[in-house]
Amino acid sequence: MLTVAANLLPITLDSRFHELAQHGFLHIDLTHKDFGADRRDIEHIAALTKRHNIQISSASSLREFGGNTNHIHEYDMDLARNYLKTLAQLHCRLLVVTPPTIRSKNIDNQQILADLRALANLAIPYRIKIALKALPWSPYIGSYQAAAALCNDVNSPNFGLVIDTFHFLSESEDIDALETLPTDSIFLVQCSDFNSSMTYSLEDQIETYHHKRLIPGDGYYESSILSVMEHLHQKGYRGHYSIQANHPQYQSQETNELIEKLKAFQARCQDVL
Repeated sequence: MLTVAANLLPITLDSRFHELAQHGFLHIDLTHKDFGADRRDIEHIAALTKRHNIQISSASSLREFGGNTNHIHEYDMDLARNYLKTLAQLHCRLLVVTPPTIRSKNIDNQQILADLRALANLAIPYRIKIALKALPWSPYIGSYQAAAALCNDVNSPNFGLVIDTFHFLSESEDIDALETLPTDSIFLVQCSDFNSSMTYSLEDQIETYHHKRLIPGDGYYESSILSVMEHLHQKGYRGHYSIQANHPQYQSQETNELIEKLKAFQARCQDVL
């Protein structure tokens, strides 16, 4: 099942829901930028999902989470509780969480584990799954191996992993590395293309991740993305594949042009899934 990050389209939130639903994209993903502080914003999103028969598949909203041994710890947990309540209201069943990316004397590895366990437990009553996404520039969870080890230590059926093709390919991971990851622990696969000249350094990776991810087919790695998808499918993965793209070039492109690119990638996915 292919899903689309709602903020890919440079139009109003109402128009995004309308355009995606009109063209058959009935599963979308939200980011922290899609959530306002006002409760009315959440009620508005809930109304849009009902009006357009759209399911919110995931929310990538809990960032830099876990490990703090100072006053920030309680803030992190309060934020997590609020996000879980919001996702429950939106009938979203998957919360994506990313680890701390700055080394600090106030962040402890064992506390990260304890916080992730607590988060998984908090999510159970809401029937929400937690998907941990490793970031190569995180000094705490910088690889899929580290994320998988934490997933094993958390040891909760609602706690799993995000595979991001951008990280996988920019790190030049061999596709056989996927064999080390239990299929049932993979909750989401995010798909982004990119230009190879952008990832020579870690700084390039960070810049591309935040500002220059492309729709598969707009960069150099579409065939590699499809290979990853095919490999995961053959391993038994049946979860969602989410198109994530945030390059500034999309802000000036027509909505119909972007929709056609999404459809083109969707058609190519049918050959491997």
